[in-house]
Amino acid sequence: MPRKSSNLLKRRLKIAELVGRQGEIKVDDLSALLGVTGVTIRGDLNYLEQQGYLKRSFGGAIATPAVSALPSKYESSVSVQPVDLLHKLEIARQCTRLISDEETVFLGQGETCRRIIPFLCEKKKLRLIVNDLQHVLLAEQYLHGKIIVAGDEVIRPESLLTGQAFDDVIQRSTIDHCILEVSPPGANGGLMINQSLLASSYQRCFDKAANIISIFDPVCEISGTASMIGNICQVKNLVTCRFINEQYQQFLSEVGFNICYSNNECFTWSNRNLSGE
Repeated sequence: MPRKSSNLLKRRLKIAELVGRQGEIKVDDLSALLGVTGVTIRGDLNYLEQQGYLKRSFGGAIATPAVSALPSKYESSVSVQPVDLLHKLEIARQCTRLISDEETVFLGQGETCRRIIPFLCEKKKLRLIVNDLQHVLLAEQYLHGKIIVAGDEVIRPESLLTGQAFDDVIQRSTIDHCILEVSPPGANGGLMINQSLLASSYQRCFDKAANIISIFDPVCEISGTASMIGNICQVKNLVTCRFINEQYQQFLSEVGFNICYSNNECFTWSNRNLSGE
């Protein structure tokens, strides 16, 4: 399948950001703003709707509803708030800034992780390891590099892969970055995911990767099958949106993290002990 061009990708990401910021926008306005025909814009909107970035409306598009976390069986100091599309896109962009050409990246499950894939289109000779089949479909369109699908057993209905083949790929690969969506840590610094069948494999990724990038997402707390995969002290970089950052800023500072990048909506933290600061 041919890869999407850089200009096409940038235009579609711009459209997604505009719709997310304004809530609703018309085809004619997008056409005038971006300098392409209405037919081209409609094609972009159809694609972005298929990918879950927006909803089509008469003559334009509207933002998709924010994703809210359901009540959790786990106690947390984080109040449940929506994680909107603009936050997810900015988190994806900040994660991408930590990745260089010719590196090997393991990208874990989840919608926010999936938003990272289009931003990787400008990375050269990247090796992407995934166990989420929805990641594969998107990576085929945007990645200029090698895609490695890990796993031989399907976890339904999420279309996630696990099994011995997953562990074999992790064992024989040199992994520069392991990127995972995790719940915000408890008082002991433990990090959890909401799919227990993947916990042991993700623990191996934690142990094998040179750098671990964690995305704090309260939605990860909704499942009764959540399992611990590691500790925040193992994480080199983590990315949060504003409302999580506000409640965890003191905790992160106390356990050795500094803010290394921010655009006032999302924050990238760096582990002083692992980054040599």
